[in-house]
Amino acid sequence: MEALPLWEAAKREMEEYQFVSSADVQPRWKVPEKIAINVAVSGRFTEGASANAANPTSLEDYVDEASRVIEAGACGVHIDFTWVTDKHGRRLDRDLPPVEAYSAVIEPLRARFGNDFVPNLNVLNGKTFAECMSPAKAGLAEACPCAPGHPDAFMIPAIQTMEECGIKPELAVHHSGEIELARRKLIETGILQKPYNWLILYGLPFNVGRSLASGTSVGDAQEMAQHLFLMVDQIRKIDPDSVISVCAAGRATLYMTTLATMMGLHIRVGVEDTLWKYPNHDIELQTNLEMFNMAKDIAGLLGRTPGDANYYRSLVGLPQK
Repeated sequence: MEALPLWEAAKREMEEYQFVSSADVQPRWKVPEKIAINVAVSGRFTEGASANAANPTSLEDYVDEASRVIEAGACGVHIDFTWVTDKHGRRLDRDLPPVEAYSAVIEPLRARFGNDFVPNLNVLNGKTFAECMSPAKAGLAEACPCAPGHPDAFMIPAIQTMEECGIKPELAVHHSGEIELARRKLIETGILQKPYNWLILYGLPFNVGRSLASGTSVGDAQEMAQHLFLMVDQIRKIDPDSVISVCAAGRATLYMTTLATMMGLHIRVGVEDTLWKYPNHDIELQTNLEMFNMAKDIAGLLGRTPGDANYYRSLVGLPQK
């Protein structure tokens, strides 16, 4: 660059004035090309749903719904029987032993898909702690969620058991306070091993002011974005390399997972945590596959492609299969 006196430089700048610089001045954004899309296929929101809504409640329904999304490219499926009553009147979280119930879903999926999906199982239900942990110890799961806000007498030994079994704990956080609990009780104590795997699950319609997993109110896009930015920033301050997934939940549905996709995060969709296709309509989701395909299409429009099961395993520190 030629060195000029001030007034000559100013004169030339006005003569050669350009409002927009060259396109390559802006670097590419640090948004990963691949995105992990897990699907939670439970039909937990049966009350208030129409007969046509997605509502997998039988063990066979779980297998069918999970099969469809794995075939379509989901890297993993989350199976949860909490509060689910099947067509025989059985409470699947109470009337069947957890290993029996989960085996009835996972074994057919493994026979069909092998290791092409990551099984993620709820381990909250059982008459004893050992019964709660039995699906993990039986080798049925590769990842299991656990909320840092659950009572210490369950939560801490549950995380320890998962780590000992080679299962990746998934820190299900429903509000910013649970992130602080995880930092203090699991990370600073050395109980939780890196990479830290967070699942942000907010915006659900809670029915009490204080519960084992109290939630966060999300009434519009601004509240949705503010809460998500807050929680992601809080997690990144603890550990910038954390793996973060965001659930479609409540009325916000795919709006919050779209924002998460834009932010370079990963997502979990499915009918376990929402009935709704859009936040501004009462149109209900008809299948888990419908929601997965919408999320996959949105990811493609935003320059991201779904990663497979081994991609997700590599993200969270599980061995490749």
